[in-house]
This record gives sequence, C-alpha cells and structure tokens, in this order.
Amino acid sequence: MGKTWRLILDQKCDGYYNMAVDEAILLGYDSFKIPTLRVYGWSKPFISLGYNQSFEKVLNSKEELPFVRRITGGSAILHYKELTYSLVCSLEDLNLPKAVKESYRIICSFLKCFYSQLGLEASFADALKSRSQKTKKDLGKYNNFCFSNWQHLDLLVKGKKIGGNAQRRKKNIIFQHGSIPQEIDFSCIRRVIKDSGELQSKTTFLKEVLGKTLDFDLLSALLHSSFKTTFGVEFNQEKLLKSEKEDVVFLLRGKYKTKNWNNHKIFENV
Repeated sequence: MGKTWRLILDQKCDGYYNMAVDEAILLGYDSFKIPTLRVYGWSKPFISLGYNQSFEKVLNSKEELPFVRRITGGSAILHYKELTYSLVCSLEDLNLPKAVKESYRIICSFLKCFYSQLGLEASFADALKSRSQKTKKDLGKYNNFCFSNWQHLDLLVKGKKIGGNAQRRKKNIIFQHGSIPQEIDFSCIRRVIKDSGELQSKTTFLKEVLGKTLDFDLLSALLHSSFKTTFGVEFNQEKLLKSEKEDVVFLLRGKYKTKNWNNHKIFENV
C-alpha cells in the first residue's frame, strides 16, 4: 500500500496512563489523520474492565489491585507480563471493508504473522475443524475473564486462546487494541476476578507455548515488523503530538483516574 504510519514504541506504564494515551490518539485522528501503531507494556499488575462490565460483579473487593475501564467491550484482563498494542486508522488507511467482523479478521492477520515468526501457528476459533461438542457449545459465551472466553475471531495456539483483542468504531475510524501475554498468573486471576471461567484448559501464553521467555523489546520489534510485512506500510517512529499529550493529561484527570468512570461508567466522550 505504501502508506506511512506513525510508530510509537512506548514504555511500561500503569493502566490509567495506557488507556488515556490510547484514547488521546483516537481523539487526535479527526484533526491530524495520522494512522498510528502503538506498542507498550505495563509497569505493574493492572486490571482493565470491558466497557460494559460492572466492577462489583467482576472484581473481588477484598483484593486491592488497581483497575481501569476500557473504551472497548469484552471481559476483564489482568495485564502485567505482556506485550500490548493499539492502532488507530481509517478504513481507507488499510483498505478495509466496512463490515466490522471482516475488517477485524483482516487486522488480526498481522498477529497471525507475528506468531508465525515465532514458529507458532495461530488460527481463528471459528476455523477449527475438530472441536469437541463442549467447545462448540461454549463458543460465544462470556465469563468475566477475557482469555477464558472463546469468541469466533479469537486467536488460538495449540488449541488454547492466546491473548485478546477488541475493536471500537467511530464512523469510519477504527480503534483496536490487544494483549499478547508473555506469562499469566492464574492464581491471581482466580483471587481477583469472580467467575473467571476455565483457565489453564482454555488459555495459554508465550512462555508456555515456546518453552522459554523472550525479551519484551525483541517481541515489540517482531510485532511491528509483522504489521509492516502484512500491510505493506512504512513506519516513522515518533512521539505523541503536543495536543495529544494535553489530551492525555485531561483524560487522566477527568476520566481514567476517577471513580465515576472506573466504577460506574456514567459518561462517555468518544
């Protein structure tokens, strides 16, 4: 395609900042039309709730782990030892169809490329030809923990779901982010997230499927190179614009660090 994208290689930060930056990039697209891929991590364990989740129904109040609400749907994720990406673009930036599911499937093809570069074969859950009756029955159901849910376009490696992705549309603008777990603390998930579903039997992570731990920076480089290869784009590595930084400050103070947003979801400005 020859389209030039902005690449933001961010640091490992807390959940409030990570969600604020993602939204600031989305808000800025209207004005600047800069398609962006951001790759980042998490400085400490942090829960992100899906947009429609009730924190009272999802989280164990006895466990004091920080949490933040996302602008995307889906179920809760315990973030920590993982690689996370977000992207903001128009349909035209990647020559995507208007159909949500098909555009989502196309975007996630760069993740299949990423796993392939690691020697892993990733398949969409709806493409598995040999599923047990129980698996077929569970496909499309939701538990409170994202990785124990199998939706039709979730990616599976060695018969288990690896990570999760979620998309939001704003007219013809697409925002998508996703989690690629290096390791998962299942015992912590059981303590913190109620009704977390089947864990080890349905969920996997890079260390388990590779049998070794890979460096975050190596994985980051592999991820954005896979995006470049898949979509034929060029990258300019850059930082946030001044106005985006100002939006981050505003969003942190007025939204992502507030109980009104994280506990009750009483407003929305996207």
